[in-house]
Amino acid sequence: MKQRLKQSLERFFRDETGQSTTEYILILAVVVMIAMKFKDQVGKLISNRVDKLGDDLGKFDQM
Repeated sequence: MKQRLKQSLERFFRDETGQSTTEYILILAVVVMIAMKFKDQVGKLISNRVDKLGDDLGKFDQM
């Protein structure tokens, strides 16, 4: 009984299936956290660029 439990535990700790899935999930979690951290700043940057483009197009139309 003890030997069988020991073998099962050894097999469990040697088994690497699912390891890459866990790594991908952790990487995805970090990317999502970074995106959430900077979403307001990126949104403002894009909004400013679009506003400037609109102003420039308005000036071009007045020529």
